[in-house]
Amino acid sequence: MRSRRRPSGSPLPTSGSPSNGSRTSGQGWTLSRAYRNARDEYARIRELRKTNPIAAHLRERRFELGLTQEQVADAAGTSHTAISRLENGTHMPQLTTLRRIAAVLDEELLLCFQRIEDGELEREFAAVVV
Repeated sequence: MRSRRRPSGSPLPTSGSPSNGSRTSGQGWTLSRAYRNARDEYARIRELRKTNPIAAHLRERRFELGLTQEQVADAAGTSHTAISRLENGTHMPQLTTLRRIAAVLDEELLLCFQRIEDGELEREFAAVVV
């Protein structure tokens, strides 16, 4: 099928082809929204890393023992991805998994419940690896 030509020599857009040659209308808005969402998610992850002492401690302990993430994952019966996400502070696994990881690293997992500043008693999972 031949495309019709504009007087300038450039082909006329056909249905299904982008009118500006690079993206369809609305796609720019979608990409902009995706960028904002990704930026917000990255900021959230950075904050999680700052407030997750478990992740930092387990990573340091793994380095002390000279173990790879794969070795810890195999010994703890979990995936390399789970160890990576834990160490990066982007995921907190179930307590049973944390206990297995702590055991592999010759650590003990303790749970503490603490009173919140306003005096209201809440259960807060403040896991401390000793």
